Amino acid sequence: MDLVLHIGAHRTGSTMVAQSLAATIAAHPDCGVALWGPRRLRDIPGFQFAMQRLDQVIDPIDKTAAIGLDQLASLIARDVAKERDRGVRTLILSEENFIGGMRNNFLTGVFYPDVAHWLASFDSLLPMSPMRVALGVRDYGAVWTSAYHYLPQSGRDVPDIALARATLMDNKRGWPQVANAAREVWPDADLMMWQQEHLALSGAQICAQIMGISAEQIVIPNGNVNARKSTTARPTVFSSKERKGLSNRYNRHLRRMRSAGDCLWVGGDPE
Repeated sequence: MDLVLHIGAHRTGSTMVAQSLAATIAAHPDCGVALWGPRRLRDIPGFQFAMQRLDQVIDPIDKTAAIGLDQLASLIARDVAKERDRGVRTLILSEENFIGGMRNNFLTGVFYPDVAHWLASFDSLLPMSPMRVALGVRDYGAVWTSAYHYLPQSGRDVPDIALARATLMDNKRGWPQVANAAREVWPDADLMMWQQEHLALSGAQICAQIMGISAEQIVIPNGNVNARKSTTARPTVFSSKERKGLSNRYNRHLRRMRSAGDCLWVGGDPE
């Protein structure tokens, strides 16, 4: 059985991708693919606190942590074995928090500061290495603004807007660092990436690549996905000039990542 990880990122259409995967599996129950979405994973006892139980070299912080992590890994291994025994050929784990949370980005002022630790921590729980890791990206200004506006709509505290802005304006860290962390943790896995800007036209192609089936079989849900009616103020996060600068940085990073030739890009070329 092959293991595939869909690791996000936040506000890049990852929920739409996950819901399309689920809809396709429901429409084609004999496709040999199973999906563990965020709710399935977060309901596993101890899953959401695994990272806090591991130090920077991915060793348990104490004996209690070691026992809990061993139990968690055994539980995941048991459930993965059940999927294999029922004939699943590809198991997809879809969880954008594998790379850390957007709120933490704002509070720390760093673009996914602990991504390598998050991914390595999760890898320590898996019974096998993934054969494919999937990651979507989005223009920096757009993804940051969307995340900042989404926090209050989802019932979370809104961080200081000046710090949120500084995360991107004062620090050049970006998607290349996130992709590099995934490569370092899973050097033998195929890394596939796409742009959120291409998702509307290339969603079926992207989902087909994740699942390993034909694009004709993909079912894309109708209507808005993970969208909420705004009930709070939507402040301007970046000026027009800043947005243009962030877009230039995004396109520059895209060119460099594509030129590296060490991952599969699905859904077209950057503008």
